[in-house]
Amino acid sequence: MTKQSITQYYQKHRKAIVTATSGLLYGSGWSLGYLTSFEMASAAILVLATIVGGYDIAKTAYHEVTSRTLGIKTLVTLAAIGAIVIGEYWEAAAVVFLFSLGSYLEGRTMRKTRTALQELLEMTPDTATVRRDGELQEVPAREVEAGEVVVVKPGGKIPVDGEVVDGESAVNQAPVTGESAPVHKADGDEVYAGTVNQEGALEIRTTGAGSDTTLERIIRRVEEAQEAQSPTESLIDRFAKYYTPAVIVLAIGAYAVTQNAILSLTLLVIGCPGALVIGPPVSIVSAIGNAARSGVLMKGGEHLERAGKIDLVAFDKTGTLTKGETTVADIEGFGIADDDVLTLAATAEKKSEHHLADAIVDAARERPTAATDGGATVAQADETDAGSRSIPGPDDFDVVAGKGVIAHTKGTEVVVGNRALLEDRDINVPSRIADYVREREERGETVVHVVRDGDIIGAIALRDELRKAAPGVVTALQDVGIETVMLTGDNERTAAAVAEEVGIDEYRAELLPEDKQTVIEAYQADGHVVAMVGDGINDAPSLATADVGIAMGAAGTDTAIETADMALMADDLDRIPYAVKLSKATRWNVLENVGLAVLTVTVLLAGVLTSYVTLAAGMLVHEASVLAVILNGMRLLRH
Repeated sequence: MTKQSITQYYQKHRKAIVTATSGLLYGSGWSLGYLTSFEMASAAILVLATIVGGYDIAKTAYHEVTSRTLGIKTLVTLAAIGAIVIGEYWEAAAVVFLFSLGSYLEGRTMRKTRTALQELLEMTPDTATVRRDGELQEVPAREVEAGEVVVVKPGGKIPVDGEVVDGESAVNQAPVTGESAPVHKADGDEVYAGTVNQEGALEIRTTGAGSDTTLERIIRRVEEAQEAQSPTESLIDRFAKYYTPAVIVLAIGAYAVTQNAILSLTLLVIGCPGALVIGPPVSIVSAIGNAARSGVLMKGGEHLERAGKIDLVAFDKTGTLTKGETTVADIEGFGIADDDVLTLAATAEKKSEHHLADAIVDAARERPTAATDGGATVAQADETDAGSRSIPGPDDFDVVAGKGVIAHTKGTEVVVGNRALLEDRDINVPSRIADYVREREERGETVVHVVRDGDIIGAIALRDELRKAAPGVVTALQDVGIETVMLTGDNERTAAAVAEEVGIDEYRAELLPEDKQTVIEAYQADGHVVAMVGDGINDAPSLATADVGIAMGAAGTDTAIETADMALMADDLDRIPYAVKLSKATRWNVLENVGLAVLTVTVLLAGVLTSYVTLAAGMLVHEASVLAVILNGMRLLRH
């Protein structure tokens, strides 16, 4: 080995080497003094063991004292120096070695916990096969530019974020979204770096590479979340600022009263709040790492702890309990052909960005007959998509939020909307039409009226299929004592039908976005800790108002990843009960660790004051309590 490699090895493993050396010297010095009469040699070796193991501790203690933030290492340093001064060399060496060993094991465990996501980074290949100048070239993945086409063979790992432009395959997205089953991918579908192409070859147009991939953003967010302090951690840090000086004062007072230096030094050692300080962070970090690997992104310990108190979950309907893939279920013309109703509605809705408008326009494009407007054939407009009809746009267009649209085309006023919009415009709904609407709504469908020049000429029923997991998710939450409520802009009958099918406790219908926010504030005023589950865009006010906002389908969405308290990387409702249970388990785990730490210090203090606990024994029990809370916190990695 070269001198440079030896230096690098030492720097990498310095803490382990120092701890092992200190331990060997401590064992040798103690054995020499116990088995032989070479007391001076034994004392020298024990002092050397104290210096080797205590140098880094004392260096940190010096910085703590000069910055007026007395900590654990200050207490240990004072105890070691005091033991040497009074001639208790083996006690000094024992205290330093045990603390050094505990710190090494603690650091190793925390690194393991904090790097739980490192395996995800390792799943992203370093190179990518890119088509350049008509040829396939292998280049570093970080150098692939947006717009370039990357080729991924069956069994290969996808090196970039992008969109499939050729090929068809099943992709394992577990590293990013936590989905257990492979997801079918074809032209136009999104794929993410770090996922695995299992079957056919794929050609992918790059949208993000290197540090600009969804996986990298997730890992950055998780690292930030793990560094952010939870309320419990902040409270303990503030407590420790006063606790450590208090222990020093207690030790000085004990010596002044008893003149027993060993008693005073032992109080310094066992008074270290090590387990109390390290316990909560291990629990929080373990839980955040576990959640991220399972496709749930936690913003930080504060939100994780708050989620552990949730007693009510509010669901948006569209895109959350349902798939968000609205389709036209039925069209009914009243005195006019169904196709004419659909085309007129599509013309009015063409410029709207609402999901119901998209469904109506898509259905009109797919109709095999020529487009018409009230029975008159409409000339082909600006659409050129092969295999789809052209739909003309309106001459002018206004959106009535939460109610519908008002448009004009070729001198005709067209209104497409719900009953509230018709009531606003004093449009009477004949009983025949009202009966049709009621029948469709009782099936859980949403119905919009189509009005031409003040007369209702038709109605369009739209269906959004429920997610298969929705009933099971609601039941799982109710089984652990959590109330559920659905908030929707749909009418009362549609909301009632969906709520009954899902098994939800309560629903609120015909809500505008600001109304949902008001409902959540009312639940909070009643004492509930509320989680709101939505798509992260339309439900932004509600997500922000809720105690915990949970965004669905955040993979690839920068905004959701950056702003949500909790984000489900895939549209997987099953992750919600998991996330809530993990949060509750974390809250209890933190309380267990705090309780164990307080109990240990209390028992040790009683033992010292009654002369049952020695200096070395106190340090041993103290370090054992630190390892105990670490191991307890790490259980959350496998929750």
